[in-house]
Amino acid sequence: MVEIPEWQIRLQEGGRAVWFNLGTRNVEVAARKAREIYLDSLAHGLKAAEAHFKRPAPPPSPTVEEFIAIYNEILKSVDAPPIHRTAYRYCLDLSRICRLVRVQRIRDLTAEKIKEFKILYLEHGRRHGRSEDSLKVSMSTILRNAAAIFSRQLLQAYQDRGLSLNNPFVGQRLRRISVTPYEPLGCDVIDRLWRRSKLLRDGDPDAPPPVRRNRRWHPADFRCPHADAYALLLLELGLGLRRNEADKAEWAWITTAPNGQRLLTVKETAFFRPKSKESRTIPIAAELFRELMTLRERFGPSSPFIVPGLALMPSNKRQPNHLRYRCERAHRVLAEWLRIQGITGHRPCHRLRKEFGSYVATAFGLFAAQKLLGHSSPQVTADFYSGLTQLPQPQIVQLTASTP
Repeated sequence: MVEIPEWQIRLQEGGRAVWFNLGTRNVEVAARKAREIYLDSLAHGLKAAEAHFKRPAPPPSPTVEEFIAIYNEILKSVDAPPIHRTAYRYCLDLSRICRLVRVQRIRDLTAEKIKEFKILYLEHGRRHGRSEDSLKVSMSTILRNAAAIFSRQLLQAYQDRGLSLNNPFVGQRLRRISVTPYEPLGCDVIDRLWRRSKLLRDGDPDAPPPVRRNRRWHPADFRCPHADAYALLLLELGLGLRRNEADKAEWAWITTAPNGQRLLTVKETAFFRPKSKESRTIPIAAELFRELMTLRERFGPSSPFIVPGLALMPSNKRQPNHLRYRCERAHRVLAEWLRIQGITGHRPCHRLRKEFGSYVATAFGLFAAQKLLGHSSPQVTADFYSGLTQLPQPQIVQLTASTP
């Protein structure tokens, strides 16, 4: 007697019976897939369902491309798979490693080939003048992403499908990225941002004319109004939204609680899926709510989105490999304006979210900041997104000697 590692079902039509491997050990996932197969067989016949759902055996020695296809198919049935964009990056980095060391079949990717990749990657980066620290961090990221395809759970899933593989990343020492504590901007800088934000919204007559420095980017003319960039500033600095959240935020996200408190709930829509796969609710300050309502009257009722931008097709059927922004121009304008205000760095807009997290953590505690930012744990918030916006003032206790 042989024990089958995954759930299966048997369907019969006339005198013909067909077994379907459901590709999972999870009862709930197996039940959903069994129902899908059964309904398909009722609608189109058993032969059509067999052609649609019967899984071909993997090749004995798959190419890298064939192995990536097997990996993506297995992700449909494993517990807690990575989001589509993350899995896409994993596959890109695995392909990148295999191309550099000239590996065409996945079985030829060995620990020795991983060591060869490290040497070649560092040599290539040094020839192009990259810093040693930047090279090692990037190389570690590529290796970690590719190694995620060879987790214990996935190796077992490959074996269940008849593909036995060894993990080529076993024993590799991958450099951990050091975390630099976030240092918030001064209160005077944030106050200046809020004061000058009205000039971003309505236009600054004293702003210099734009100077074009390259062909790819037309600089913004800050003498003109940029209400869309101002709306992004409200959402990212005032409510701590991620760039993609602010880009896809809809007016329907804003509601009123029974006590009159205005709330914004980040949730899944036809155009957006939360990064954490869970919704979260953020309270809106009264002044910020008034500004948003003023912008709503200014933008008009033509779009369900808070920030005007390009039209989008619903993304329910298939997630894109890369994030697509409706308001790319407005994001660029806001980043340029922030740099003029002295907010430097590679991602000035992302600093707005970190400032929101730092303010909430200082005023209300790390747990509140974690919930409002939508992080999986307070440790992520503490490491990357929060610092004290002002030092606490502990009371000085005077110790006196007791009288005998």
